[in-house]
Amino acid sequence: MYRRLLVTAVISTGLIAAPAAQADVLKQLYAPLHVHPPLAPSPAFIKSHFPTISIHPQMAKKGYTAANVGFYTKGTRSQKSTYPDSYYLRTASGKRIKDRSRGNYFVMNPASSGWRKEVAKACAPVPDWCFVDAMGEDGYSRVTAKPKMSLAQWNAALIDMAKWLEAAGNYRVMANNLISARNATFAVGYEMFARVPAERSLQVLKNTDCYCFVKLGTPERARYGFSLFLSGANSRDRVSVGTDSQPGKWWPFFKKGAKLGNALGAATVSGGLITRQFEHGTVIVNPGTSEKRLALAKGQSRMPVSAAAAVKVGPRDGAIILR
Repeated sequence: MYRRLLVTAVISTGLIAAPAAQADVLKQLYAPLHVHPPLAPSPAFIKSHFPTISIHPQMAKKGYTAANVGFYTKGTRSQKSTYPDSYYLRTASGKRIKDRSRGNYFVMNPASSGWRKEVAKACAPVPDWCFVDAMGEDGYSRVTAKPKMSLAQWNAALIDMAKWLEAAGNYRVMANNLISARNATFAVGYEMFARVPAERSLQVLKNTDCYCFVKLGTPERARYGFSLFLSGANSRDRVSVGTDSQPGKWWPFFKKGAKLGNALGAATVSGGLITRQFEHGTVIVNPGTSEKRLALAKGQSRMPVSAAAAVKVGPRDGAIILR
């Protein structure tokens, strides 16, 4: 009940807007191939299935390309120890700070103009956009010592850095996990999409141009994340579906989603289900922990009326019903 009330409140306060969704959602698919390059499908498969990809520069030499190609770089981490001291995030006593999970990386100062220029150099060769990693609050918490810079100062510096990077070159910036940004010119990656409560995921979709990572690997959970994305996305948003070990995975429900056409309005909630109407079908999302049923009116499904009287959607699952 608490989750249902939260989702209802989200929609009633306008959190799920009614943007013009892209007629072909396949154009919104994104493959983050930089995560595990050896696991990536062939360049030919990627080019024919994914309009947006992120890669390491050397992968371009192997033939990986798409309509919208981004290169990966680290926004607040470096292994190099010979930069000027001002480039590094430091404690109140001036000690350099390292990444707690990756001890061979220094944590860099996003407010440093010199460090920003180094990141801009890494972004300069990109074909279309720059994937700038470690740009969220997790980059601040994953440290070996308490920084002199506060969390609020860190977030403000990251937003200013992303704006500066985008203005500095002929490319777009995607600041990974910088979800504190609101209505920014740069895009924002969100690695927790669909792994947190639905209202939190939809809020990020509303506030940003989202590169949403649905890091869920089973058919049911992957379908849930994709359906949740469709319930709140507009044409500027992108989605990756699959775990880090499934880069460029093709799911059967993608083609079904491509037949939906344009969204006809905002998502609504009834009986604990999120639904959004499209020209040629309905997207249904069940963010709850128990199976839900949705009654369909005549004409809402290609199935016979008797078979389409109600659709069952399992817990944390979704459905795309075509008509």
